[in-house]
Amino acid sequence: MVGPVASRFSADASGGLVGLSGRRRAALAAFIGLSLTSLFADVAYEGARSVSGPFLGYLGAGALIAGALSVGDLIAHAARVAGGLAAHRARRPGVYWLLVFAGYTVNLVAVPLLALAGHWWEAFTLYAVERVGKGLRAAPRDAILASVAHDLGSRRRGLIFSLHEVADQLGAFTGGVLVAAAIAARGSYTAAFALLALPAAAALASLTAAYRSYPQPRVTGGAGGSAGIPGWALALAAASGLGMASFMHWGLASYTLSESGIPAEMVALMYSAAMASDALAALPIGLLYDRFPRVALALAPVASAAATTMLVTGVHPLASSLTWGVAMAFYETAYKASAARALPGARAAVYTLMYAAMGLGWTLGNLAIASLLGNPLAAAGLAWSLGLLGALAAAKAES
Repeated sequence: MVGPVASRFSADASGGLVGLSGRRRAALAAFIGLSLTSLFADVAYEGARSVSGPFLGYLGAGALIAGALSVGDLIAHAARVAGGLAAHRARRPGVYWLLVFAGYTVNLVAVPLLALAGHWWEAFTLYAVERVGKGLRAAPRDAILASVAHDLGSRRRGLIFSLHEVADQLGAFTGGVLVAAAIAARGSYTAAFALLALPAAAALASLTAAYRSYPQPRVTGGAGGSAGIPGWALALAAASGLGMASFMHWGLASYTLSESGIPAEMVALMYSAAMASDALAALPIGLLYDRFPRVALALAPVASAAATTMLVTGVHPLASSLTWGVAMAFYETAYKASAARALPGARAAVYTLMYAAMGLGWTLGNLAIASLLGNPLAAAGLAWSLGLLGALAAAKAES
């Protein structure tokens, strides 16, 4: 499968037969392939997640079950730890790619199976399995992207990750619109989920192309062991964990919107609006990070606390959704770019640490927010307390 491209990289490693321009061309091809993978994958799994709250409600679940979807993200972040540690310990490009392929496969196969779910616990389980796949490939995929960013210009980490996020969120936007259209046309969740098998297959094809272009990312060198994790990574993890604790999970947000009387297809469109605002905000945030990294990191917890406050207090649903998307863009762009500063041998471990903190923070924070929905001011106060603490930690994460 590796073919002649692998031979060229092997020659590059041993004798320098491939110049920097060749490596850059391979990195650019991989960047395009990975971006298309994210685009198609997001059409599939974000389309399914856009109606996760209403779908669970349709199957008989309550508010706490919808809020507990964040537990699926804790499982996903646990899978991120497992995948990141496996990649970090192996320190072999093939293992990185194997984990990425395995994660995307699990992630994407679970989505169309939602069409067969007849009880809320079946749907909840499939959403959790989908999150496991997403988590498994997250750290090694981002470490590969960090290698791509290095080969394309290390001073443009924010730009590289922001452009990838744009592709990612264009897919999420499309997924929400596609699901909304399918539900409106067929009046059925089943048809919508079955349709998502098509972008899932396209994502795996794009991933294969990315691998063939760039089978040897930089995953060794520099600080390689656990002792090599830089001190700033601890502050980055604290900031990301506190910030995500202040951030209302879309499963809970969509359930809240649905309970307020908004139809499921409109909730899906609001999610698409959130993904559109994420995509539009990603590039400015990436450029902001490249110029003022501390500011970009500190704004993330502020934005997530603001989004949660708007959602729990009943501010205009569309405005709340747009703010939610902007907050997500900060974490998906600035925080990933910041973690990419680590030396190649430590990148997977740094991403693992950051994702573990995110998962724990998001789960505990959302369970607390779900329990306070009857008291919107208390829920908003909790979100702001956590968000401001996250902003303080973020200011220390960039040396």
